[in-house]
Amino acid sequence: SGALAREGYVNRMFYLAIPPERFGGAARCLRGNCMSSVGWNRLVVEKPFGTDTATCAVLEGELRDAGWMERDIYRIDHYLGKEMVQNILPFRIHNPFFQYLWNGQAIESVTITCKENFGTDGRGGYFDSSGIIRDIIQNHLLQMLCFVAMELPGSLSDPHGKGSDIIRDAKVNVLKAIQPVRVQDCVLGQYVGYTDDPTVPDDSVTPTYAAVTMNVDTPRWAGVPFTLIAGKALEERSAEIRLRFRSPDASPADPSPSKRRPRAGRPPPNELVLRLQPTESISLTTSVKSPGFGEVAVPATMRLDYETAFEEGGVAARPDAYARLLLGALRARRDGFVRSDELMWAWRIFTPLLQELERTKVRPLRYERGSKGPLEGGAVIRSEL
Repeated sequence: SGALAREGYVNRMFYLAIPPERFGGAARCLRGNCMSSVGWNRLVVEKPFGTDTATCAVLEGELRDAGWMERDIYRIDHYLGKEMVQNILPFRIHNPFFQYLWNGQAIESVTITCKENFGTDGRGGYFDSSGIIRDIIQNHLLQMLCFVAMELPGSLSDPHGKGSDIIRDAKVNVLKAIQPVRVQDCVLGQYVGYTDDPTVPDDSVTPTYAAVTMNVDTPRWAGVPFTLIAGKALEERSAEIRLRFRSPDASPADPSPSKRRPRAGRPPPNELVLRLQPTESISLTTSVKSPGFGEVAVPATMRLDYETAFEEGGVAARPDAYARLLLGALRARRDGFVRSDELMWAWRIFTPLLQELERTKVRPLRYERGSKGPLEGGAVIRSEL
C-alpha cells in the first residue's frame, strides 16, 4: 500500500461493525467525506442485516441511496470464513466419489448444528430482541446449508469476477427452492434462568433454542429433510454438518424410518460429519465386522483431525475467520460475502415464521442449562444424528 500511495494510488476499505440503524448515516458520511478518488473504495458491513424482509430492504435501500454500488459492498458473515465452511466446495469437487453420493438417492438427512454451552449473560437485552433464529439460524446455518445443497460450479477459479457470482448464483437457487418455514416445522425452547437477566422481560417468549426442518425442492434433494439446530446454554460447544446416508432397506420413495425394521436389526448408519468447532475435523462412520468369530456389524469411524494432520503449518495455515474474510475483501474476493438478493431470499424463508411467533406469542419449551435442549428437540436431534 505504501508503494501504491507513492505512485498516487490510495485504496480505502471501511468496516461497519455498528447497529444497523446507523448503517445509512455512516455510509452517507463515508461517501461524502472519506472516499479515495485515486483508488478503490469498499464497504464491509457486519450483520445483522435487518430483522425481516422489510427492514432488510430498508437497509439495502439506504446503502444504495448513499451511493454505494453492490460490487463495493461486502456483507460479512464470519462463518463463511471458517476453515471447514471454506472446505465444503473443494471437498465436494476434489473427491469425485462423493459426487455420486451427494444427493437424495444416497443421503437420508442433513443436520446442521450450532451449540453454545453459555447463555446470554451480559447481552440478554440485545438477544431478546432477536432470538436464536435471527441470531444464528437465518444467517450462519442457512449459509452452510447453501454450500451443502448447491449445484457445483465448474471450477473455483476466478473468485474475483464471474466465478464469484457463479457461486453466489448457485446459493440463491438453493434459497429459492426452500419454502417459507412454518411454526409446525420447528421445536422452540428457552433455558431455565433466561429471564433472570434484569435486561430480559419476565414474560419473554424469545427462544434460546430452535430446531427447524425444511426441504430443498430440487431434483438432487427431493424428500431429504434439512434440520438446522441452534441453542444456548446446552451441554457442549460445537458446530457441525452431519450427512446421514440411507440404510440398504431405505429408499427415497419411502424415507420414513418408522416403516423400516428396528434399528437393532440394522447395521449402524453411515455418516459424514464436517465439524467446525471446537476442533476442526472430518469423520466418516462406516460399518465393519466385529473382530473375532462373530459377524455383527459395528460402527467404525475414520477421522481427519486438522490440528494434528496439518500441524506443520501452525496457526498461519488456519487463519482466523475474520482475518481470512477481510483479506478477501482487500483482494476483491466476493465469493465469501453475502449478496443483496441472497439476503432477501433468506429473509423470505424466515419472515413469515418470525411474524407468526411474534403475533401469537408461542411459548417455548423449557430446558435446563447444560442439557441437550427441550425434550422434543432432543428427539429431533436423536432421530437426525
